[in-house]
Amino acid sequence: MKRPPNVPDSELEVLKVLWDRGASTIREVLTVLEEQGKTWCYATVATLLDRLASKGMAVSLRRGHLHIYKAKVTPNVIEKRRISHLVEHLYNGESGRLVLHLLRNHRLAPHEIEEVRHLLDEMSQPKPKPKAKSLAATRPKAANAPASSSAPKTRRRAK
Repeated sequence: MKRPPNVPDSELEVLKVLWDRGASTIREVLTVLEEQGKTWCYATVATLLDRLASKGMAVSLRRGHLHIYKAKVTPNVIEKRRISHLVEHLYNGESGRLVLHLLRNHRLAPHEIEEVRHLLDEMSQPKPKPKAKSLAATRPKAANAPASSSAPKTRRRAK
């Protein structure tokens, strides 16, 4: 299975602009980044957008002489990739250590605490065992077999 491409912080900053603004030109992305205090030049933003497009994370549309870029991945996809990478490389695959670190070192809003409790309660419940299927339910039916009657059918002659 092919590994998903890496998303460095600089490319993530550009993706965030595309998620917030939607389809944007290089100049529009640069303007937003400058408003955020970034001092990148036009060529840098163009390169980052081209990299995102080559990785399949953005799409480039051409309208006249303008290149318009649009995010092709959702924030959720990137969050999953980056968190999975963090768990594997920093926590040696032990996701519980990451969860404990977050709970100990970062404040949660009351609704988030309730959501965590709910998830923990769900995880604590024993999972129901799958019901055994009856032998008749698992037996494949013949493709041309009659559905209800086992009596042979007779043909009528056309008059």
